[in-house]
Amino acid sequence: ELTQQILDRFLRNSVKEVSVEYIINIVCDYFNIPLEQLGLKTRKRQVVEARQIAMFLAKKYSNASLASIGKQCGNKDHATVHHACKTVTDRLDTDKQFKVMMADLEKKISM
Repeated sequence: ELTQQILDRFLRNSVKEVSVEYIINIVCDYFNIPLEQLGLKTRKRQVVEARQIAMFLAKKYSNASLASIGKQCGNKDHATVHHACKTVTDRLDTDKQFKVMMADLEKKISM
C-alpha cells in the first residue's frame, strides 16, 4: 500500500513529455487557427503569437531540439525558436493576462 502511494505521488509530480505535433494541435485549437496557417509566412499578430507560444511550449515540454521545433513550426530556424522563447518569457514577466492564458494552455497540455 505504501509503495502504491509513493508511485502515485511520483507519477503525478513527474513532467510528462509530449510531442511537438500534440502541442501545435493544442495551440491551434486554443487560438482557433487552422494547423496549416501556423506554418505560413504571415505576420498576422494572432498567428505569430500562436507560433511563438507553440515553440515555447514545445521547448518546455518536449525533448526536441530547437531546429526540430522550428522545422515543425513552419520551417523556421533554431534562432527563430530561441527568439520566440525569449519573447514569450518576457511577456510572462510583464503581462498578467498573458500569464493566465499560458497557464490555461499548460493545463490543457498536461491533461
